[in-house]
Amino acid sequence: MSIVKSKTVNVKEQTNSNRRSFLWKAGAAMSAGLAAAVPGMAKTSNNEQVDRLSRQVTRLENEQAIRALHSTYENLLDSGRYREITDLFTDDAEAIFNGGIYRGKDRGINRLYGEHFSAGMTGKKMLPAPGFQFEQEQHQETIEISEDGLSASARFPYSIQAGAPMPDDSVLVQMARLHGEGIRQWWEGGVYEFVLVKDEKDGSWKITRLEHRVLARADYKPGRSQANPVAVAPFDKVYPGEPTGPDRLITPA
Repeated sequence: MSIVKSKTVNVKEQTNSNRRSFLWKAGAAMSAGLAAAVPGMAKTSNNEQVDRLSRQVTRLENEQAIRALHSTYENLLDSGRYREITDLFTDDAEAIFNGGIYRGKDRGINRLYGEHFSAGMTGKKMLPAPGFQFEQEQHQETIEISEDGLSASARFPYSIQAGAPMPDDSVLVQMARLHGEGIRQWWEGGVYEFVLVKDEKDGSWKITRLEHRVLARADYKPGRSQANPVAVAPFDKVYPGEPTGPDRLITPA
């Protein structure tokens, strides 16, 4: 009986020993697998973080470039360098102004800024007329860039002097124009709504569409304490019937 018992004990001990050995080996294998996987996971996480930061930097650079383009546009208007403004547009760009659409950089855009704006000395920066301050949501800056970073839309507030030559063709009015007078002028406030594209070759941004969305107009000159709203008739003729007019009229909805 003692011999049988002794054999039974030896079998149990061997079984336990084998089980412990298997668990140890399995645990070692799992630990080795985890040790090998963690660096890979860390590497993937680091790559994702680098990609995310890179996208953020690119977006910020694009936003900065678009703000710089808008600043250049405003400064050229303010200084009366109208002809240079056309260089900010794409060849097939269009501008919407006062109920009309000007098409093509060398045709419509050049006509709008080089002839229509220059004749009325439109674009000089002015503070908002008294009593015509805007709500923040009406007059705020926004920039939205596409996922591929090649196009964008932007909205910038403006507050400028606008004007147009008086329609009277009398000798007195013509003489006044020669001296920088004979121009009806007013204050105008609103927002510029840009659609922009990025040149993949040099990374520069260009305007492909610009709308002057007017929010208010007033009879006002700097220094006055009061201002009264004014109405400006939209275009009713197109080029060449209207020498500085648009290529097409916008039909009211």
